[in-house]
Amino acid sequence: MIIRAEDRKQTLSEHLRGGDGTVDKRDYLPERMPENAKMFAEIRLEPGCSIGLHKHTDEYEVFFFQEGEIVLNDGGEEKVMRPGDFSLCPDGGTHGIANRTDKPAAVYAAIIRTK
Repeated sequence: MIIRAEDRKQTLSEHLRGGDGTVDKRDYLPERMPENAKMFAEIRLEPGCSIGLHKHTDEYEVFFFQEGEIVLNDGGEEKVMRPGDFSLCPDGGTHGIANRTDKPAAVYAAIIRTK
């Protein structure tokens, strides 16, 4: 299966999961994904934007950091993530991300159902 970047669905979400600003999410058409795939997307964060701390239940999420610097809150511990870095929020885990710089940042995200 091939999904072209131009075929992604763009969604702008304000205060996503209690975060700041407007998050630009570009989904790779979940209706064409395998049954256990909940989301594959590029998430763009302008300066000052964030996705609030949230828990994953019956799923896990992976992030591949693509552009800029993003502060990852990984279960209460904050780490600066840079292009090429990877993180995994396991089933039952919590995380959130924030762009605290003056430049845009982006991450690729995948959410996979465990049940």
